Amino acid sequence: MQTPNNYIADDVATAIDIPAPYFLQRLHDFDNMLVVLPSRKTPGAYVIARRRQFSAGFSDKAMIDAIDQPDTKMCLALGIVPVCMMFKTGPSWNPDPIIQSLMARDIWAHGGAEKVADLLEEQEAAAKEKIRQETRDDLWNRSGAGWQTYKARVGANNTSRYGGTLESRKERRTVETVPSSSTVASGLVTID
Repeated sequence: MQTPNNYIADDVATAIDIPAPYFLQRLHDFDNMLVVLPSRKTPGAYVIARRRQFSAGFSDKAMIDAIDQPDTKMCLALGIVPVCMMFKTGPSWNPDPIIQSLMARDIWAHGGAEKVADLLEEQEAAAKEKIRQETRDDLWNRSGAGWQTYKARVGANNTSRYGGTLESRKERRTVETVPSSSTVASGLVTID
């Protein structure tokens, strides 16, 4: 069995640990267009990229001048498209979380670009509708509580929604019944 050629040692000095052959083989089995190479920007990180399939042969000279990110420039120079960054965590190379992440991002596996765009629009619409419904419910509850409070204050309805009776206020506070501290101090109202 031949080992897949999906590791590019772009800069040997930046690679801390070369991926294990079984890791590279699993990535190759998942998608034979994927390649792994050490990151130029982030020490200890690796770039997972894909060989160009549909845009091979197009020149990237115009884009290279506009891009400052070293990993993206490296990928353009090598004729590959960056997909994601990867960090090795733990003592061994585990391809399963990487493959799961790639499967979740795979547009073609989810029905193509138009289908994914439709799914995203449906998710956004559902999120907006949920917020709208929660806002409506909150306002409905607040207005109902406000209406009940108002009715209790004016004595319009002497029954509460819980079955008890509501008493309206017998007296209203006025300057004559309860003096404020400012009127007492001014001498306008005397306390006996």
